[in-house]
Amino acid sequence: MEIRTYRDGDGDRLRTFWLACGVKIRPGDDDAGLLRFAARNPELMLLAEEDGHLVGSALGGWDGRRGWLYHVAVHRDERRRGIGRTLVAEMERRMRELGCPKLNLIAWDDNTYAMRFWEALGYRREKTVEYAKEL
Repeated sequence: MEIRTYRDGDGDRLRTFWLACGVKIRPGDDDAGLLRFAARNPELMLLAEEDGHLVGSALGGWDGRRGWLYHVAVHRDERRRGIGRTLVAEMERRMRELGCPKLNLIAWDDNTYAMRFWEALGYRREKTVEYAKEL
């Protein structure tokens, strides 16, 4: 398996992959949004490929105070092989190098699979409520 960073032109392939993994496409997941994200977070948009196939993704955002993980996904046919664990470990390593003291992420409350995954990696559920507004 090769882990590489996002490149211009990966957008369609990545969105197709996310949909196959059950990840909902959200505002900012279009090509322009992904390129902006990559420019602000160089080396923090990771894609895992194997034999020319996309098998995993993890997007990391660093604002100088906290780090965020987005769209950590592994194709359903490739799960339980350590791909997600490998991507998260690499992201944590890169975030530590930047000086990031804490990583946050959002798991949807109906995704018990994701919650078990994060808890197995040592993440804990915070007592917060998310608010959002589309602009």
